[in-house]
Amino acid sequence: MGLDKKYKTGVVWQDFQHGELMDLFIRMKAAREGNTDNEKFNYTVAFLSMYVNHHFKLEEEYMDIYAYPDREAHMKEHQTYIKKLKAFRTNHKTYSETAMDQLMDKIRAWILNHIMGDDKKLGAHIMAAEKAMHEDEAT
Repeated sequence: MGLDKKYKTGVVWQDFQHGELMDLFIRMKAAREGNTDNEKFNYTVAFLSMYVNHHFKLEEEYMDIYAYPDREAHMKEHQTYIKKLKAFRTNHKTYSETAMDQLMDKIRAWILNHIMGDDKKLGAHIMAAEKAMHEDEAT
């Protein structure tokens, strides 16, 4: 589907992965709205959990590479989100309509807050560091 421009950080791999996360959210929303069986919703949530872990690890590697000053706070956000998602999955082995709606609200809020705030700051830091590195190479 592609990532809306307002969510882009300018970092290619980060924007690609955010687009994938948005697509997962859209698939979860479609599964919920279509009242399909819980199996499809469960699969999508499990895949989301795996993908988020991979995405966070990659972001954290780049925080190290580029000496990101807000690394600790950003990583704490990641850890909090992972704990919340894990707890939610543990407490809702079968997803009721209410549980599905709660999860969708949590993911939507996270996308808006984390990507639009923390990840945009990280993206700006990476882009500035890349630019400085290329300027140093040119001289």
